[in-house]
Amino acid sequence: MRKPFTIFLYLLVIFFLIYWPYYMNLYEKEQIQEKNQVEEEFRGIITFWDFPHPSIGDPGGFEFIKKKIELFQYKYPGVVIDFEPLSYKDGYEKLINSSKDGSLPDILPVGADFYFISKDYLSPINKYVDEEFKKQYKEGVIDAISYKGNIYGMPLGMYTNVLFLNVDMFDEKEIKLPENGEWNYEEFVDSMIKLTYTEGKKDKKYFYGLGISLAPDNYNLWGFLLLDGARAFDKEKYSFFGPQAVSGVQKVLDLFNKYKVVNPVSLEGEREKLWQDFITTKNTAVLVEESYKIAQLKNLQSKGKLFEFDVAMYPEGESGIPLTLSPKIYAYGIKKEKDEKKLEMEYKFIKFLTEDQQKVIELGYVPVKKDKVTEDDKMKRIELATNYTNIIPQFDGWRKINNTVIAKIKEGIGNNKNAFDITEEIKNSVSQLVH
Repeated sequence: MRKPFTIFLYLLVIFFLIYWPYYMNLYEKEQIQEKNQVEEEFRGIITFWDFPHPSIGDPGGFEFIKKKIELFQYKYPGVVIDFEPLSYKDGYEKLINSSKDGSLPDILPVGADFYFISKDYLSPINKYVDEEFKKQYKEGVIDAISYKGNIYGMPLGMYTNVLFLNVDMFDEKEIKLPENGEWNYEEFVDSMIKLTYTEGKKDKKYFYGLGISLAPDNYNLWGFLLLDGARAFDKEKYSFFGPQAVSGVQKVLDLFNKYKVVNPVSLEGEREKLWQDFITTKNTAVLVEESYKIAQLKNLQSKGKLFEFDVAMYPEGESGIPLTLSPKIYAYGIKKEKDEKKLEMEYKFIKFLTEDQQKVIELGYVPVKKDKVTEDDKMKRIELATNYTNIIPQFDGWRKINNTVIAKIKEGIGNNKNAFDITEEIKNSVSQLVH
């Protein structure tokens, strides 16, 4: 009885000795293949610049980015994200200069910014974005960061310019807040006049209805310039001229020189100083600013360091809608990259940065994806304002055009020029820029 069992054991040992080396060879090959597959992914340094995104609990505005970087580096060992913070004061100029001297970072904030796209500084990401993925986004979002069929960025959120209101100052003067954040130009002017006054005799304190920075590279003015039906551009051509444009310019001049309701700091180009006048000095009742600033206001309010505030849209004029102009989309783009492995890893990173749309709301942006609903009343109003916001045009030289408009109006205010002459000066200057 033992002999068959012994023979079976011998055969089993022989089979093991014969097959085991073959098995180990297959195993080692499989391990090598898996290792090679892992090694195929990019490992190295990716440079990344970004502006701060303040929120409740993160007044500095960079914790969001730092946490994202930490999690991404943990997920992809061997990838190092070399981050450099940008400031709102000179960050955009730094990006422009770096593009000219060849020091542009691998990943940068671009938004619907035609400058970087038109100069061929960015890598298209079409091959990573299929139709199903694009369908997740709200109407117009992907188009805003696309050009000639190519997609040049991954959108984080939407924003526009809105009016932030110091509710305490309105209440003190018994002025009714604009219902649902909407008012016409006459109602707006009436409120600004009542909110502009002085206190004291010897040491006078000055209070102003409106603060609106006329610093370069902002879009604060356009909501006033377009309120009577003018257009900034038409079919990729500058079109801010004619009676409706003159009327818009006149309304801006009146706010400064006729009604004198604007904080003089507005003309100094000191955006931060004007911001402090609104939140700290509290001598400015209404401030025109980019809508994501709501996150900073909420942060201050959560600490008991701010008054009650509200959000309103631009006043309505002859056009009947609070139309304005803005880059509208905050997105991340990738510098032109020949290394396909690195490009793919960079895409993974910008996708990782933008996928949490709940966090986007906390940062003060309107979600760009359809499945994320805004529940906060103030954010709902900002979302409505984005619906009345045209995205800046996709033609070369728009930045210079925008800054020319700002500079000529600022000069006209200071020299008491009439609206027609200012509009004509802008038109003539722009014609030299685009030809």
